[in-house]
Amino acid sequence: MENPAGRLAVVKKIIDSEAMLLSIGDVANAVDVSTRQLRYWEKKGYIESKISKTGQRKYTYFTMIQAGNIASYIEDGFTLAKAAEKAQSNGRIMKALRHFLKERFSGGREIPNGYEFDLGEIKGLPKDQRLFIEVLEDGESFFQVKKESTND
Repeated sequence: MENPAGRLAVVKKIIDSEAMLLSIGDVANAVDVSTRQLRYWEKKGYIESKISKTGQRKYTYFTMIQAGNIASYIEDGFTLAKAAEKAQSNGRIMKALRHFLKERFSGGREIPNGYEFDLGEIKGLPKDQRLFIEVLEDGESFFQVKKESTND
């Protein structure tokens, strides 16, 4: 059963979700650090966990990305404190991007050789003019302003 509005709601929920949680082992494996390192970073206040009903540490996807950034900066030669500072700056950018996508993403569809995503109305243009991004299979992407697509 086709339900574009329902699919859009699910995508927006995933974009905004803080409920999808990972175990400390999952995060450690994903970012290639020890669980001991993650606990230490948490103790220092560089990352945060949530405690599950069973008392286990759980991490959001955002925190996993933040931990991965810290690990990457350390690997590049930065101190832990500087790596965490740089990761925190990246985190603010990621939060802003997540907010933008949650607010602006209005749908998407498959097109020949790629995908088209509707990013909504553009201030100062007629309401039926919208901003679209096309992401092609060859890696090219570009923006277009065009009339709202009515076919899914």
